[in-house]
Amino acid sequence: MHEIVTLQFGHFANFVGTHFWNTQEAHFNYQQPAEDEEPAQELVNHDCLYRVGVTSKGVDTYTPRALIFDLKGGFGSINKYKLYESEPTQNQLQEHYDLSWDPSKMETFQEQEYSRSAYQKHLEEEEMGLATEDGEDDVNMNGVRTWSDFNRVYFHPKSMVTASGYQLDSEFMPFDVFSYGRAAFIETEKEKDTYDENFRLLAEGCDQLQGFQVLADVLDGWGGFASSYLEQLREDFPKATVVTYGLSDDNMAKRATMRERQISAVNETLTMTNLSRLSSLYVPVCAPTRSMLSPQGWSRNLRLDPSSRYHTSAFISAGIDSALLPCRLRRNPVLMSDMIGSLNWRNITTVGALSVGLPFPFGTKALPQLTGPHSPLLDLSTRKEDIDDQVFSQSVVLRGLEADQFAKYAVGTQRTPRELVDEMLDTLPIGKSLGDSKTLTPLKYPIPTSFPRFFSGLTLEGYQAINQSQPNTRADGTSKVDSMPTITRLAVSSATRWHLQSLSDSVKKIDWRLLPQFEGDGPGGVSIEEFAEAKESLLDMYDIYNE
Repeated sequence: MHEIVTLQFGHFANFVGTHFWNTQEAHFNYQQPAEDEEPAQELVNHDCLYRVGVTSKGVDTYTPRALIFDLKGGFGSINKYKLYESEPTQNQLQEHYDLSWDPSKMETFQEQEYSRSAYQKHLEEEEMGLATEDGEDDVNMNGVRTWSDFNRVYFHPKSMVTASGYQLDSEFMPFDVFSYGRAAFIETEKEKDTYDENFRLLAEGCDQLQGFQVLADVLDGWGGFASSYLEQLREDFPKATVVTYGLSDDNMAKRATMRERQISAVNETLTMTNLSRLSSLYVPVCAPTRSMLSPQGWSRNLRLDPSSRYHTSAFISAGIDSALLPCRLRRNPVLMSDMIGSLNWRNITTVGALSVGLPFPFGTKALPQLTGPHSPLLDLSTRKEDIDDQVFSQSVVLRGLEADQFAKYAVGTQRTPRELVDEMLDTLPIGKSLGDSKTLTPLKYPIPTSFPRFFSGLTLEGYQAINQSQPNTRADGTSKVDSMPTITRLAVSSATRWHLQSLSDSVKKIDWRLLPQFEGDGPGGVSIEEFAEAKESLLDMYDIYNE
């Protein structure tokens, strides 16, 4: 079945992951064909990302092949036992733990229950037959606080793990240092043995494992936690394909003071050097900021709020979903090992870049320019372009369109629609590798009702609206969209050197003695020698990409 197992480390990673899984659920076709009709052909092989299971009551389930880590309080209102089995009773806990205390000497402390969002309440009312799916678009989504507020998917109870020792957004014990994450991994494994109890359940349930997809926060303790987890994973799967997205945004780390900026830079340095070493391809991904908005370019159809994790994670998830889509198609799929092998054909360029176009602007008089200030593509990784930058290899995915739809643009050009598509895609810088790939699939990117309502100027099908007045326009001016064409580019290029150089400059003069929290007294500490090696690794990677 060529399975892909997804690992998510951190709160922002789970924002991105929730949008990702909601989108996968939107791919399912629940329409029952008429008696004289053939079932609709599925374009995606759902078995790649989903596993079949059975509840304790004998009910068949179909849940994501995912392992989700967050801090205490990070799971919000989600109930991990709701679908799969009943929550453990006091008697069941008694069998596993020594709970033989004297009730008269007990003192009870109870946390305030996290209130469910309006969207979650509506989904539950649908299950009880008190509301309809049509009403989902009317639910107010302005109050989204955490990723569980807009989650649509049921997970296996072993898919969710709370890391030990820390509370989400704690000012008393912030989870903001790489070494804290390594120590939390050691403590979590000691208490819960998640690698054997949770991870192996997913990995050993695969018949033909393609590889692992990892989403990890990189500016706080989760970088250390993810690095330790992948260290252990590599002991069992030394040759497996691992694609890691290193996620960051302005909410992840404090940067008000020089010391806070140094901590953030050291976290990213240690995380990047470790995860790029442990991954087949490491892709740094930074959330869009307000200064990057381009009303004539990539954000022309978006009312995106860069301060909202709910918004920025949705944009990022669209790119992550499409980047490995060729590995999940039913017809002519590409194996992860082949795709990543073609991108990293030199075996030394393990840091890649992700560019996203959401939506791909289709339907206007002329086809869009894929380079320059009006390009629909936003580079989420390198953040800087230079005319001397060279592409080593790339994979471009244009989804939601078929070649025949380009026929009107080919009139009078003496070119076929497919030749016109190839010509447009070839305006992107050409890689040096013969393994460069272009995937054109009619499978649109679905927009579930949990997605932010930040689109404008689009038809219901996600095409450019010719007239201002459209029947799918909401009262606030946003466009209701069911699905849309998108374009995504996963590349390895010399532009990565700019990010490496910037990171190297930010840590090269740091006095390690002024950051004692990284070394610490307990397990997981980072020595001055390890930090020096990480700085040297950055310079070595810069030299590779600066050739």
